Amino acid sequence: MNEKFISDKKQHIMKKERSNCLIANSLDVFGDKWTLLILRDVALHGKTTFKELSQMEEGIASNTLSTRLEKMVKMDILNKQQSTRNKLVYHYRITKKGLDLIPVLQQIIQWAEKHLIPEYQKLSFNG
Repeated sequence: MNEKFISDKKQHIMKKERSNCLIANSLDVFGDKWTLLILRDVALHGKTTFKELSQMEEGIASNTLSTRLEKMVKMDILNKQQSTRNKLVYHYRITKKGLDLIPVLQQIIQWAEKHLIPEYQKLSFNG
């Protein structure tokens, strides 16, 4: 066995990931129903507060939003800063690691445009 494989295996055991598969491990980070939608709203729609994010059209429950935001901060996808105007309000902003997920969002949008939008809507959608 080569040293890299052994080292990788040790990291896998130490981190308690469920798999050596990068796809599975990535899905553990952003594969739930809400993480990419929260990222979309922060990165593409400029929403930064819990209140703004809680009003997404998909209807996220406040406890779910709270849990996902905590996870995203812990995973360094978002950072959390207290508002200078109101100490009860926190702003969530995308990090470098979160910005690296933007191409994933773009690819999902392109896939959805190709495979989920009926042809008659594509004509009106594109002009």
